Amino acid sequence: MRFITFGYLIFFVLVFVLYWQLKNKHHKLLLIAFASSLFYASWSIPFFIHFAFLILLNYFFSLRIRTNTNHKKIYFITIVLIDIFNLIFFKYFYLLFQFLYDLTKIELFQKQVLNSFLFEHFYQESIVLPLAISFYTFQLLAYIIDCYNEKIQRRDSLLEFYVFILFFPQLVAGPIMRHSDFFFQLDSEPRLTHEKVIKGYFLILMGLIKKAFIADNLTNTIQPVFLNPLEYNGFTNFLSAVGYAVRVYADFSGYTDIARGSAYLLGLHIPENFDSPFFSTTISEFWRRWHVTLSSWLRDYIYIPLGGNRISEFRTNINLIVTFTLGGLWHGANYTYIVWGFFYGVLLVLEKPFLKSFQNIINKHIFFKFLAILYTFLFFSIGFCFFNAPNILNSFYMLKQIFLGGVGNSFHKDQLIQILGFLVIVFGFNYLQYIRNKFILNIKRDYFILFLLGLFVIWLLGNYSPQTQSFIYFQF
Repeated sequence: MRFITFGYLIFFVLVFVLYWQLKNKHHKLLLIAFASSLFYASWSIPFFIHFAFLILLNYFFSLRIRTNTNHKKIYFITIVLIDIFNLIFFKYFYLLFQFLYDLTKIELFQKQVLNSFLFEHFYQESIVLPLAISFYTFQLLAYIIDCYNEKIQRRDSLLEFYVFILFFPQLVAGPIMRHSDFFFQLDSEPRLTHEKVIKGYFLILMGLIKKAFIADNLTNTIQPVFLNPLEYNGFTNFLSAVGYAVRVYADFSGYTDIARGSAYLLGLHIPENFDSPFFSTTISEFWRRWHVTLSSWLRDYIYIPLGGNRISEFRTNINLIVTFTLGGLWHGANYTYIVWGFFYGVLLVLEKPFLKSFQNIINKHIFFKFLAILYTFLFFSIGFCFFNAPNILNSFYMLKQIFLGGVGNSFHKDQLIQILGFLVIVFGFNYLQYIRNKFILNIKRDYFILFLLGLFVIWLLGNYSPQTQSFIYFQF
C-alpha cells in the first residue's frame, strides 16, 4: 500500500476516525497494531508472518538479555546473528554469489543457476526482498544493543514493542527510530492539538508536492542518461546527476513528510530525517543533515564502537571510511553502493584537515558560504553517478563523459528548464526548513493557508502529476 494512492487515503481516514473514537490508550495501541499489520500484509501475507515472528523473537530475547545476567551475552550474540543473517540472506545473497563468481568464474555462482535451482525445487523464481527489511533490521538491532548496554530502563510491553517496530507511517522507509524517539509518548494519553493538526496536514501536502510533482516528473527525464551515459554529452550527464540529487531528495524527504504528517494526526511524533541538507557547507555537515536517523545510527553503532575519533588519526580515518562503506552497502546489494559509500568516506577524510581553517571564513563571509554550499551540493550530486547506475561500468562511463567532456545527445530545452526549475524549488523547501523556527503558530491564519494550499495541491497533482512511481527507498 503506497502513500500516493487512493487506497492509502481511505485506509488512513478509517484509522484516523476509529483511533480518535477510542477513549482507552491501550485500545488505541491495539488499533495501530492491527492497522500496521494490515498495511504490511497488503504487500505480502507470508512476509508479514515472517516479520511478525521476527518481532516476537526479538522481544523474547530482549527480555532474556534484561533479566538473565548469567547468559546475557549469549542471548545478545544469538539474536544479533539472527537479525543480521535474515538481512544477509534476503538482501545480499545474490551479491555474495556475484562476488564468488567474479573471483572464481565458477558457473555455479551465477544468478540464473541459483534461480533455476529455486524454481526447480521450491517453485520460486528468485529470492524476494521483503519490504522495509533494511529499516526494520536496523531498528531491531538498535533496540537489542541498547538493551544489552542497559540504556533502556523502561519495561516495554509486547504490544508497545510491536507498534514501535511495525508503526505503519514510518515502516517502509523510515525514519529509523530509537527507543528514546517513541516510547516516552506512550506514557501519556495521545492528544490531537491544533499544532499537530496544522503540522500534520502541512507535512502531508508538502510530501505530496515533493513526491508526485517533482520526483515522479524527473524520473523519465534523467533515467535514460543513467542507463546509457555514452549516448549523452558531458553536460547532460552532469545535469542528470544533479537532477537525481533533486529527485532523491524530493522522493525520500517527501516520504518522510507524509510519514511524519500521518503520525502527527495520530497524536504521535516521529523524528525528522532531513534538516535542510542542501544548505550544508561541508560534506561532514551534510551527512548530519541528510537521512539523519541513518547517519546517527551508523555513528552510534558502527563508528563509535570501532573507536571513533578517540584513537590515532589514521585509525579514525579508517573508521570513517569503513562506516560509510557499510552505509553504502546498507542501501543495496550492488558494487555501485559500496563504491558510493567508500567515495564519501574518502571525501570526509580529505575534507577534515581543512574544516577548522575554512569554517571561520565561511561563517564570516556570505560569498564563501555560498561557494561552500555549492561545493557540497556538487559533490553530493556527483556521488549519484554510482548510486543510481545499474552497474559500475555505467558509473565510470558517466564520470568519463562529465570530466572529459564527452560528446553526444543533449537535453531538450523543456527538460533543461524542468531540472533547473525543480532545483530552485527544492532549495526553497530546504530554506523553509532552515528558517522554520521563525514561524509562530496562528490558528486562523494557518488553517486558511492550509485550505488554500490543499486546493493548490489538488490542482497541481491533477494537472502535472505523471503515473506514480514507487518511492526510491522502498527497494532498500
